Amino acid sequence: MQLLPLQEVANQIKPGFPLAWGIRDGNGKLLLARGHKVADAAMLNTLLARGMFVDAAEMRAALAASTAAARPREGFFGRWRLSSGRLNTLLTTSPAELRKALDEVVEVLIALADRYPDKVLFQILRHDQTRLQSYGVSHSLHCAAVCCLTGKRMGWDDNQRRMLVGAAMSMNLSMIELQGRLAVQATPPTPEQRAAINEHPIRSAEMLAAAGVTDPLWLDAVEQHHELTDGTGYPKRLTDVAELAQALHYVDVFTAKISARSSRLALTPNVAAREIFTGSAGHPLAAALIKEFGIYPPGCFVRLASGEIAIVVQRGQSVNTPVVACLTNTAGQPMMKPLRRETTDKANAIVALVADADVMVRVPWETLYPDD
Repeated sequence: MQLLPLQEVANQIKPGFPLAWGIRDGNGKLLLARGHKVADAAMLNTLLARGMFVDAAEMRAALAASTAAARPREGFFGRWRLSSGRLNTLLTTSPAELRKALDEVVEVLIALADRYPDKVLFQILRHDQTRLQSYGVSHSLHCAAVCCLTGKRMGWDDNQRRMLVGAAMSMNLSMIELQGRLAVQATPPTPEQRAAINEHPIRSAEMLAAAGVTDPLWLDAVEQHHELTDGTGYPKRLTDVAELAQALHYVDVFTAKISARSSRLALTPNVAAREIFTGSAGHPLAAALIKEFGIYPPGCFVRLASGEIAIVVQRGQSVNTPVVACLTNTAGQPMMKPLRRETTDKANAIVALVADADVMVRVPWETLYPDD
């Protein structure tokens, strides 16, 4: 037992309040147990004068517990923002411990996606589309989250999902900044930019290998995520394409379609899904991705039979009966507080999707999830 003089922690003791740790004599014998009250300042001064001690381990544990209890609770949205910021740092600075750091973000994201799948989809659809300069990082994060959900729907094991999520986060490692420039660029890529785009799968895989990534599932997915089984992909025009790479390709293309650029508007999920499904000839991996989003994914705006405009907040028991939060009343007036509706009720059934541009009401998205 390591003993510390009580004098060193006296400022942590408040007369009249229970002790957070015990007070001991010089031999470690417990004199006042944790929870006992030091009645007043005079009693505290007496203990100090007698040269009392505390158990260092007990004190550290109590301080750690107190700090954790006082720390603001981070719900989904706070943890998502932290993950986004962490990924931004990793992809834009490529630190020496890149592999270890990526592994940590992968684990956090998988935990979020497994626990809050509806909030993940909501966050992706309601992402701030005006922050085009950071498109590369947000796209990587969105792809990783969707890969996690799609991999689970496919029944892949934990290792496969980790490799796929890691590949999604790092597939554009060599061109993160270029992606941001292209997102705000109204003109087509220059020859130099086109060359960087064409070589980025191989270059990103090389950077990952240099950072300590040795998993062939991860590296192959990154190197092949733009290859197509008909040989028309790049950079090597392969026909034998790894399964994880194919899944990453469909997710990459789909999430790009539902994201805006300065040169074009974002597609709605149903339109993007139709294009992906048609282009893939109904490939099972593309189908799993589309099923994950469904007809009315969280984050899309809808009109109800009542005339109210609502936003989907949670997928329902069937694909066409999600849970929604109404933003306007039947007269089209903004609601003071969004009200949840079950669309299984015919009076609240969804009758149409509503374009983002046609919805003028905006609320802090966290308020739609009071249990966050």
